[in-house]
Amino acid sequence: MLSMIYLILMSLFAGILTGIVGMASLTLYPVLLSIGILPITANATITVAQVGAGLSTVLSSLRELHHHWKQALRIAALSTTGSIFGAVILIHSSNAGFKKVVPIFIFLAGVMILTPKRKNNRVRTYQWGTYLSWGGVLLVGIYNGYFGAASGLLMVAVLSKIVHEDYATYNAMCNFSSFINNICAALMFIFMLSIDWAVIIPLLLGLTIGGYIGPIIVRYIPSKIIEGAVGIFAIILGIGLGYQAYL
Repeated sequence: MLSMIYLILMSLFAGILTGIVGMASLTLYPVLLSIGILPITANATITVAQVGAGLSTVLSSLRELHHHWKQALRIAALSTTGSIFGAVILIHSSNAGFKKVVPIFIFLAGVMILTPKRKNNRVRTYQWGTYLSWGGVLLVGIYNGYFGAASGLLMVAVLSKIVHEDYATYNAMCNFSSFINNICAALMFIFMLSIDWAVIIPLLLGLTIGGYIGPIIVRYIPSKIIEGAVGIFAIILGIGLGYQAYL
């Protein structure tokens, strides 16, 4: 009973972070490891559960997506193409190798979150920069299909160069893209990997509720404050998981 309450509360927190900065995997991965679930199974289980959170997050983001569906669909299509490749890589990975590479991703994600971002200069929009940004969407999609921790923040950083709107708008596009990514990856994982179905219900419950709350918070709380807290958390978590994996 206590473990179920623990999972619901942590998935609620993860769902809120998903709607704000796309951090469900980063939050729930160590939680599932702490209750004895193997690394790859934990990641696949989170991906399946995130489909519910993604639906509620997209519904909560409809205000920001209004008049931007064409661009959101293009981003989702390219990102999902990468996500499928990432999922294939995960399916052919070992638990040992996955456990060692994840802390590196988490630590680097934390560093990227805390690195000051240059202000966009809308006058200087070079064609090669646009191509690189769209390539970044594909690369983040590959990473999202493989693990996805902090992939939301990475995607937001890329979309800030493509979408000339406010944070709430391209965060909404990121939420929609992640939702489509997770549907495709979840279908692959259900048929090709082990899923811990015993924890799916509490994860779905918390993620779905939290996923609806997240985009609402984005409208009122400065993203810099949230990103700073999550970035510090990611670095600490990456060091902790790295210590467990390598030492």
